[in-house]
Amino acid sequence: MSGIKARWQALGKRFDAQSSRERGLIAAAAVGGVLLLGFSLLVDPALSRARIAERQIAQTNSELAAIQAQLQVLRTQLQVDPDAGRRSEIEGLKKDAADADAAIRKIQSGLVPPEEMNALLERLLAKNAGLRLLSLKSLSPVNLAESVAESMRGNDRAAPAAIGAGLFKHGVELKLEGTYSEVHDWLRQLEEAPQKVLWGDVRYVVGDYPRAQVTLTVYTLSLDRSWLAI
Repeated sequence: MSGIKARWQALGKRFDAQSSRERGLIAAAAVGGVLLLGFSLLVDPALSRARIAERQIAQTNSELAAIQAQLQVLRTQLQVDPDAGRRSEIEGLKKDAADADAAIRKIQSGLVPPEEMNALLERLLAKNAGLRLLSLKSLSPVNLAESVAESMRGNDRAAPAAIGAGLFKHGVELKLEGTYSEVHDWLRQLEEAPQKVLWGDVRYVVGDYPRAQVTLTVYTLSLDRSWLAI
């Protein structure tokens, strides 16, 4: 304990020996580090949930595409060689396809439709007068199933070769300025909104304390590729 106390005393003397400007910079860096830690504790669990939901939907969509491909093969074979066994297999695949499609639509129903996302963001920003919107940019739709399949192939894992109509990721990139509490409240409201959005790619930069700039991507998922650009 005496060794730790001595080190703290030595650090204290070194801090006191700095000029007032240097002490201010050190204090600002310390405060910024605490804020970044707190922001990380808020953001990391939400990012993990978003990644899990995104991967689950994409994998289910890929499974549906594979089932649809099998159905097409069996239907073609059935035209050449009618067989009761193949008919039974087709009915089983139809049920699997219906179950996968229902699972995708159930998850999608909890997310805000792409055409309503901008209105949701505007409402939440209006509730937080201290936050300032610096920029907002719409992003090109991404075929999520193809993206996940490519990632799996890049990791030398078995990836579904067949991709159906596609599940699309529609997003916007926002840049906001505000205090830590203002940003925290806005993200909490985003998480608690009845119709959910997913978010990620968060960058938090402390500027003129207590103000900070936050850049993040907010997105939703849809079976429709169309997306109204801002």
